[in-house]
Amino acid sequence: MVIPLAETQNRSAAFECFMQIESVYIAIIAVGLIVGLALIWQRRKTIRRGLEPESRFIVRISDIEVACERPDGKTERVGWNDLQRVEILTTSEGPMVPDVFWLLHGTNGGCAIPQGATGERALLERLQALPGFDNGQVIEAMGSTSDRRFLCWQRPV
Repeated sequence: MVIPLAETQNRSAAFECFMQIESVYIAIIAVGLIVGLALIWQRRKTIRRGLEPESRFIVRISDIEVACERPDGKTERVGWNDLQRVEILTTSEGPMVPDVFWLLHGTNGGCAIPQGATGERALLERLQALPGFDNGQVIEAMGSTSDRRFLCWQRPV
């Protein structure tokens, strides 16, 4: 059987068109894989480094006080003997900006510490040692996505 030249050229043109379309699909998949891997790498880097900008807040705890060094160089502090109330403030602004804060109220000042601050884990352990600290409020606050305050501890009168 002999295939006419015109039909051979049409098949060849169709094959060329198919190959070009296939090349486009392969390029799209390759770009998608590269972007996906870049996002995974960035996420792993963020997890290792900590939340940004929250991890740039440094919590320092001593037997006398808790202090929070802010990225702008200012330091907020409250003495343990002066501490009157511990709250968690949640906002509806997250997750791209800090949206959970520890509020430590004293009679002579206080601290606002974002969740994810460097040293926050040690702060939580110290706060949980306060008599009557309400972990149920912490749990409830962690599920909040609205503008609310959760009272975790208050100095007895």
